[in-house]
Amino acid sequence: MEQLAIWGEFLGGIGVIASLLFLGLQTRTANILALAASQREMRHIWQENLFYLGDKSSEYREFMEDFENMEPDRQLKAAHGVVAMGNMVDTMLKLRKLNLETDDTTNMLLSAFTGIVKTPGGQLFWQQMNSAGFWGDDLRNEVNKALADSSDSNAPSINEALSFLRPR
Repeated sequence: MEQLAIWGEFLGGIGVIASLLFLGLQTRTANILALAASQREMRHIWQENLFYLGDKSSEYREFMEDFENMEPDRQLKAAHGVVAMGNMVDTMLKLRKLNLETDDTTNMLLSAFTGIVKTPGGQLFWQQMNSAGFWGDDLRNEVNKALADSSDSNAPSINEALSFLRPR
């Protein structure tokens, strides 16, 4: 009888270990699925912002060249898209810190946003928004670092690299 009790405890212990392994695997799978869903949603939001910017393309192109001298309604339309883009990149930077977003997606969107901020109009807009503390610290730190790192770069601006963004 004692032998049977020992075997029962042994098999019960193996069952607990198997359950813990299964739980760990399920948790890992759920995390991967949550990350994928987050990335799909972020890409969807990014795409929606690009559609908005496409609808406001003349305002957006003017914004990148001469933000300060734009007519107020046109300035607001263009700024709206850039603000939304900055908020999204800040969210992605925060998610990346928690390992809930990938480096490649975050870096691509950060590079696109930084490219816009490097334009003449974008620089003025960034300075105003940054000095007001408008965006989160993650975005402000990353963009300010990228701007400092690129100050001596000979790389083309986003307007030079993407001719369709040039003002008419």
